[in-house]
Amino acid sequence: MKTVLEAVPPELHKGEAAVDAVVEKVAAVQAGTPLDAVNIPEIHEEPSRSSKGERRKPFAPRMAPRDLARIIHERLGLECMINHVVVHHDSDQALIDWARETWETCGIRQFVLVGGGRHSARYPGPSVPEANRLMRDRAGIPALRIGNICIPSREDEARRVAAKVGAGADFFTTQILYEPEGFTGMLDALAGEGGAPAEILLAFCPIRSVRNLRFLLWLGVSLSDALEQWLTAIDDAVPERSLAQIRRAWTEIIGHQRAHGRAEPRLGVNLAPIGPIAAETTIDLAADLAALHGADQRAV
Repeated sequence: MKTVLEAVPPELHKGEAAVDAVVEKVAAVQAGTPLDAVNIPEIHEEPSRSSKGERRKPFAPRMAPRDLARIIHERLGLECMINHVVVHHDSDQALIDWARETWETCGIRQFVLVGGGRHSARYPGPSVPEANRLMRDRAGIPALRIGNICIPSREDEARRVAAKVGAGADFFTTQILYEPEGFTGMLDALAGEGGAPAEILLAFCPIRSVRNLRFLLWLGVSLSDALEQWLTAIDDAVPERSLAQIRRAWTEIIGHQRAHGRAEPRLGVNLAPIGPIAAETTIDLAADLAALHGADQRAV
């Protein structure tokens, strides 16, 4: 099972100490569980994606993902994949120039290409499928791997994923998940589409508190009313209940995949501890998910 850790770039105004803190957090998790890569998102100012959500801290510019990736690789020897919002480029050539520069100066060959955050906005740059084709045809990066993001709860997501695979995507990372039904439904639809990707990394994030949950909802995380009520019914129980729900969702998803005898997509984990989640919590969750994956595999 592939295991990736998400590391959010620090705010620029916090300086080197914040960079060191991110690297130390990655190192602490790496010391406790084997990591295949570090996944670094690109953070932009965006509106809330849920009427339930709340963001209490104002947006502040953050370090470029490729700069953080270079430092993590230099200090820890870990490979990194970086997210990049492609629609902000003002031309196709600007995207290709950026990608080549990123490879030449930072040694990065894994890119998660992302679209715009506002559906109603018009952007100057290419769409995600267009960017996939451009990178595949013109970037000239050896052993290039192109990733995209999928949102299993979104209507007609299987068709979108299949189209992006056809345009050159090798793998996908998901939006943070807590419930399995949207994802298993997407897998079933993909089987009908005939366009399943080789690999999907499922994003899981422990929830620290009700306030933390409201921020996740602000980011657009999908959660049923019933699950939200259960998670938040007892304030002190939110962290453990969220971990229990993650384990249940993962168990159902891998069980569903194997019950249908599907070799692809391969399912892995993107650990996404947003905020001050203890390294021990992330390590324990990684161990639990790996054990469940192995146990399910032995049961087949």
